[in-house]
Amino acid sequence: MRPGSEAGGGSPRAGTAAWLIPSLAYMMFVGLLGVTTKLALDDLEWPELVLWTSISYAVIAVALISIGGQRLQLVSDARWGALSGAIAATALVMLFLALNSGDVSRVIPITASYPGVTLLLAAVALGEKVTGKRVMATALVIAGVILLSVE
Repeated sequence: MRPGSEAGGGSPRAGTAAWLIPSLAYMMFVGLLGVTTKLALDDLEWPELVLWTSISYAVIAVALISIGGQRLQLVSDARWGALSGAIAATALVMLFLALNSGDVSRVIPITASYPGVTLLLAAVALGEKVTGKRVMATALVIAGVILLSVE
């Protein structure tokens, strides 16, 4: 069972904090990523940035193994983990390419319009409910992207 998917137990506030705090941290880090990547591309070519990113991932992997005792599970369901890793790496390379030639203030808002893709795929692949509220919120995100991207 996935963490946070258990029924009952714990307070609703603790359950919200379990996903909200990392979500806000992700938002902050991704917000920083656009600026730090653009600064890095002033001195590096994008393949070098991929190498620096890979080194960072390797350091985190070593820490997870040595400090946290984590191990790589080679089970049949690991294919989703492998695919997720490949998608994340490819997405990051695409971000580097976009930032290499585009303004950070235009590239990042466009990349932030992914909730539309997520909403559709969550409904199709995960059976999540598409509510009017979610559609409207996603439409507002995409409208904001359009407003930020148009000169």
